[in-house]
Amino acid sequence: MDLLCHLYEERMQDPYTKGILIVEKRKDQEPFTDFFDVVLIVVTEKPESTAIKHYNCSGLRTALHVLGEVELFQSINTESNKKMMDWLFEGRVLFNRNNYITNLKKRLCEFPVQDRLREIGQEFAKLINRYEDGKSLFYRQRYLDAFHHIAHALHHLARLSVIEQGFYPEVTVWEQVKRLDPETYKLYHELIVGDEPLEKRLELLLIGIDFAIRSKVYIGKAHLISVMNKKSREWSFTELVQAPELKDYAVDLEMLVQHLVKNKQLTEVEMPDEIAGMYCYKYAP
Repeated sequence: MDLLCHLYEERMQDPYTKGILIVEKRKDQEPFTDFFDVVLIVVTEKPESTAIKHYNCSGLRTALHVLGEVELFQSINTESNKKMMDWLFEGRVLFNRNNYITNLKKRLCEFPVQDRLREIGQEFAKLINRYEDGKSLFYRQRYLDAFHHIAHALHHLARLSVIEQGFYPEVTVWEQVKRLDPETYKLYHELIVGDEPLEKRLELLLIGIDFAIRSKVYIGKAHLISVMNKKSREWSFTELVQAPELKDYAVDLEMLVQHLVKNKQLTEVEMPDEIAGMYCYKYAP
């Protein structure tokens, strides 16, 4: 343990370190710590210090995650590390400069409205993308591939439902959904264990997901619209995809915008291009 202590005590001396947590391996639940004996999480004010390092500390397999606050929230919001939320709440606090870790957990519990709208926008965009891909594959009778995409669409619908009710999605998101949104859980249950043939299950799921998308479109588009309302003119798609507030779901933005245009939730405007007779599409809320 001496070497492990040295590893984090050295970080405590760094004036840029805001907080340190330790997560220890659980008996019979090794995947919780990615098969390491110990995970150390160090939050720093120096983003350039972001790193993940693996050590052998006197026989203890140790993973050190050093990240800035922005990277920390990106890890949570984009699911790049699905366990990060659980680690933050279940880890033991080793260092808590100016109550940083305490306040961080409070913020995560409270889930501010603007953070929530951004997360809903992100999950809604991913839901649209997966749903449309799944539907296309279904109509081409590629049912196993359609199953894959529809299962992912349901995952994003589940996360959206949890966030909508003011909670961060956990690794065990379907346990949350079972409690918070039984209708969405029923869709997932029917896909996985339903008695109907796969084709019929997928057909019914597409109807159910389509209904869910329509019922959530206003909250699903709210973050995008709030960003667009910051300008009094139309947006080109390039401007949208480059907007810092939308970067977390820029990869899914094109499908979302086209879906909203198709369903008359966004206005598509033709603007004269530099080439005579050609027009460029721009978008307005």
